[in-house]
Amino acid sequence: RLHLTLSKEGERYYVEDSSRNGSFLKCGEQWVRLESRTELQLPATLRLADWSMRVEYQVEEEWDKSVIIPAGHLVKRTEAILVFDLCESSRIANENDHMAFHLKQRLMQICDPVLADQNMRFLKGTGDGFLATFPSGHKALTAAVEIEKRLQMRNARTANEPIHYRIAIHSGETWGISTGGQDIHGNDVNITFRIEGVQRESFPAVGVEFPRMDRLMCSQAALDEIRGEGALPAGVEPVELGLATLKGIQDPVTIYWLK
Repeated sequence: RLHLTLSKEGERYYVEDSSRNGSFLKCGEQWVRLESRTELQLPATLRLADWSMRVEYQVEEEWDKSVIIPAGHLVKRTEAILVFDLCESSRIANENDHMAFHLKQRLMQICDPVLADQNMRFLKGTGDGFLATFPSGHKALTAAVEIEKRLQMRNARTANEPIHYRIAIHSGETWGISTGGQDIHGNDVNITFRIEGVQRESFPAVGVEFPRMDRLMCSQAALDEIRGEGALPAGVEPVELGLATLKGIQDPVTIYWLK
């Protein structure tokens, strides 16, 4: 709640108390309770509950009234990042809101147990998919391949709309933040989202045709980590697409399509 208000009008300074237990102004050696809006002679000393504060007024050239959190206070991890996107969700919602809702519900029913089996560290819904992180690239890839298999089985058996998808895997640094709930951010998170949506136009020269959706992509960094942890899952063939220029990312990224 609002305890008190400090204000400046012209060259005069005021304090106004709005608390239940009161605020106090130090006058000489005495503490005087503020009864109403009171003019201050700066510097002044105020008391709020068990705290005392010294009030001064200082004009600075510029400040944006924001607080920069020291990096040491953020949770930093090196981990595998997976981004899943449910394709054509806007079209489906436009045609049938109930079907769009059903597909999103069904998607998470399929994905949740797979993600848990691979020791997922973090999960966040993105509206049309999700962002997840894992302790290793191998676990992220195992989860992605299993999700693909289950979605293909579901699509083959249902008369409803198929679930089309794009999946991307990258390895790098994430930073934990709290903005009304847990979240992560960082350049490597942004790279993963860009890999998920990459299309042919992002490659200066690519000699391989790859699908617009129903695909699994990964970065060179992720593939190197996965290979360092052991063999790729049976049946997974990495096809190098080359260096891609990704929107908002300074350096080109080497991308593989995992067939």
